[in-house]
Amino acid sequence: MLVYKMDWRHAELIGIGRFDPSSKMCSKCGNMKHDMKLSIRIYHCNICGLSIDRDLNAAINIRNIGLIKVGKGIPELTPVESATAAELSKGGLRVAIL
Repeated sequence: MLVYKMDWRHAELIGIGRFDPSSKMCSKCGNMKHDMKLSIRIYHCNICGLSIDRDLNAAINIRNIGLIKVGKGIPELTPVESATAAELSKGGLRVAIL
């Protein structure tokens, strides 16, 4: 159904692999945490200090992988966007920054 809708709108469907480390990779510096259990809901990076909701971190990584696949590169977040994302993740809200 999704492929049909994308074809109907002349859009391209970009996917990532099931085992891509979207929630185990820091969306800010790229550091990888190989031993992160699913029960851990906040991603804390030991390298750059980023602390963010795990699902929000994964959403940012998925967006970045998609942008790389279509050749647009990864947009750089301004300090205001970074602060807003961190504040929203602390409040339990989940957002996608496009």
